[in-house]
Amino acid sequence: MDPYLNNDNLIQNTVGSLYQVSDFKIGNFTVAQALEYLPGFGADQNWNIVKLILIAVSVLIAILLVVIIVKTRKLFGAKIDIIKDILPLSGVTSGLDARWVEIEKHINSTREAEWKFAVIEADKLTDELLKGAGFQGDTMGDRLMNIQPGQLTTLQNLWEAHKIRNRLVHDTNYFLRYTEAKRAVSLYEKTLKELQAL
Repeated sequence: MDPYLNNDNLIQNTVGSLYQVSDFKIGNFTVAQALEYLPGFGADQNWNIVKLILIAVSVLIAILLVVIIVKTRKLFGAKIDIIKDILPLSGVTSGLDARWVEIEKHINSTREAEWKFAVIEADKLTDELLKGAGFQGDTMGDRLMNIQPGQLTTLQNLWEAHKIRNRLVHDTNYFLRYTEAKRAVSLYEKTLKELQAL
């Protein structure tokens, strides 16, 4: 028997079975009858099968595109984080700016311990600046009490942030929420900007 004849029969059988897909039943309807209700599908079964195949391919391509976009974004995000970690701070950045960049790095972490560190460091940096600016007192709390309301417009915000810092330092079981830590650091930042340190 000729092997080419068998291949022709195989192709004919495959094509024939594709045409018979329309005979499958969905409930009381055949696939062909169900397709007639859909817009764009008519009585021509050959075109209906081609349209179904094209729709399936289009859906697969769309899913692949979404997966590729998501993976690419993750890769670019990871690449940017790696570059930030590897590249040294520029020589133009002052010591204070470098400390603030470090604080921001910790506050943008996913770990509570890093948030606590960021709040405590922001408090320490602000205290050093207040001390250097000539505000009197032995501790940050003393200095804040000695500041007159007109001397520092962010005084109330600074008190709020310092109270959060005190809870962290004096209560080891204190759970710091991210929103609370982020707010405290932003309040310190406002004071540092008012003191023209940032």
